Amino acid sequence: MRIRVFALASLAALAVICPLSAQTFRVIETMPANGAVISGVSSQYYVRFDRPIDHLQSFFVIKSQGSVVERLALRYETEPNVLFARAPTLAPGSYTMMWSLRAIDGNQVEEGEVAFSVSAR
Repeated sequence: MRIRVFALASLAALAVICPLSAQTFRVIETMPANGAVISGVSSQYYVRFDRPIDHLQSFFVIKSQGSVVERLALRYETEPNVLFARAPTLAPGSYTMMWSLRAIDGNQVEEGEVAFSVSAR
């Protein structure tokens, strides 16, 4: 009887915990913003999420025409819910900032991207 009660209690706890860990991350803000046209010097890239992320298991890349042109080195002195990096100013053209992140518990990986362009100065 005790084993059955314990098993039911365990299943109930999993039903509460699992949906919370399976929620997708919500993007609060990005730099550059989706569809933005950057002119002049711009070297900051970030994505702010609605909850903390595992910075050590996450990354940013900048792509142009499907090829990686810059793998951004993350800065770890940031808020727990922000991926932040600096990079040299890009040449004029169309780009996509792509990220991959892992949840703090290590169980969830998500990816996303933002399209932007750099105009001639």
